[in-house]
Amino acid sequence: MCKKSIKIIHRTKHGMIRQCSSCNKFNITFNNIFLELNNNELDNFKNYLNLTDIDYWENEYGLINSKAIPIPTMQHNLLLVFNRHEFKELKRLLNFKKEFDFESLSLNEIKDTFCHN
Repeated sequence: MCKKSIKIIHRTKHGMIRQCSSCNKFNITFNNIFLELNNNELDNFKNYLNLTDIDYWENEYGLINSKAIPIPTMQHNLLLVFNRHEFKELKRLLNFKKEFDFESLSLNEIKDTFCHN
């Protein structure tokens, strides 16, 4: 990727997707994951994520692991694993061309302490 021709496409709390205008590749960072994909690879990755059954994986491995939703890689001994919130955020990041229903946080989901002054 060329440093001068990178444009930020979409951003979430834990991730960002950028595109290089000279090579048209997408640069995706999410938590500690970095991916560089062309348009076809990005479409295939998005399709895979959209077809992944979160409930199945949580029921299958959720009791053993807090991050129960796997994404396999070409390296046979490497899986990317996510919890439900991370997985939904990754999908939101990659589906930047679609509109999503905004889900507000409940009071219990907010980790900050409040000062009632």
